Order: sequence, then structure tokens, then C-alpha cells
Amino acid sequence: MAGVNRKATRLGEEKFSYVDARTVLDTAKIYVGEMVQADATTGEVAPATDAASKIVLGVSTQEIDNTDDGETISFIATSVILMDNGGDVTKAHIGSVCYVEDAATVVKASQTNDNVAGIVVDVTDDGVFVDFDPAKKA
Repeated sequence: MAGVNRKATRLGEEKFSYVDARTVLDTAKIYVGEMVQADATTGEVAPATDAASKIVLGVSTQEIDNTDDGETISFIATSVILMDNGGDVTKAHIGSVCYVEDAATVVKASQTNDNVAGIVVDVTDDGVFVDFDPAKKA
């Protein structure tokens, strides 16, 4: 569920991408365990959505409240992390890309803007394990 802190359940070894001084979009609030994306033009970071010109960076490991403006985000996990299943991702999709539905949910079917979340590693009753390693999405 987007908009709440989530337990970031990882599969395997932890990997982090250290993102220095990424400015958080004005008035944005990012929760732990939510997918975060950067605007392709401004580079500002916000919770992931199916909006145009966005690039998913990974999953936030910290809560950021930028309602007062000026916050930055410093740690984004790029490991394999459990996300909510929008209902259409199955074990048959392991190894395929999945797409952003909202900051906590991935789907198999591409959305309006085709924002790739990551690669499906496993599908369980708890959700979808997604590999957010940017090299694997390329």
C-alpha cells in the first residue's frame, strides 16, 4: 500500500546505491519501502507513479517529509525487494520486467507511461520480489 512506511523485505544480499544530494520534489512525502523515481528533466525525486518522464531509482530506505521544502534523499536500495502485486504478475513472469502501478505496487502489463520498476525475481502470496538493479533494467 502506497503512502505508509513498509517493511523492506529483501531477498538475498543487501546492495545499496548511494544517491548523493538528490533533491526531493516540493511537498512530496516519501515513506520507507516505497519505490522512488527521478524526474528525467529536473532530477527531483518523488514516490513512484505512472507519470511521464520518470525513472525508477529503487526503494527508499528512509522517510522523507519535504512539505517544508529543501529535503534530500541519501539512500535508495537497489537490491531484490518485495513489493505489492497489482494482481497480474505470476510466476510465469519471472525474469521479465514489471511496471509501476503506484509507489508500493508493481504490475506486469505496461501502464500508460511504461515506467519500469525492475525485474521479477519471484512471486509469492506476499507479493512480487523485484530486482531494482539499474544495470539489469537496461
